[in-house]
Amino acid sequence: MSVAVAADTGELLAELHRLCERLPVPQPGWHPYVDQIASCRADFEHALALVAEQTQALERAAALLDGATEPVFDAAASPDLTAAWRRLEALPLPSGQHPYLDEILPALEAHRLLLAALSRTIAR
Repeated sequence: MSVAVAADTGELLAELHRLCERLPVPQPGWHPYVDQIASCRADFEHALALVAEQTQALERAAALLDGATEPVFDAAASPDLTAAWRRLEALPLPSGQHPYLDEILPALEAHRLLLAALSRTIAR
């Protein structure tokens, strides 16, 4: 890996961590999807740990972010990744005047791209 690619992937990983940290998990009792949101946040954190060890997955995520290809999840991926993908797909997306819309949507999209990249690079 070149120094430029290493720097780019390092910056990307740092930005992915920032997005994950900004994904709000509501307090139990006042949000109907708190358990689903918390699970997706935990899945995002786990995906970040995996991608930190998988340079190829991080490079694939960078390509997906550039819009070179549409992210497609490999349904034959590991059971853990597949379960995380299904939880993310089942999570209703906020819309309209949601107070944290600017934090939630980019974080969930980054999580989606990361799972797609991991599904294509991690051995089953």
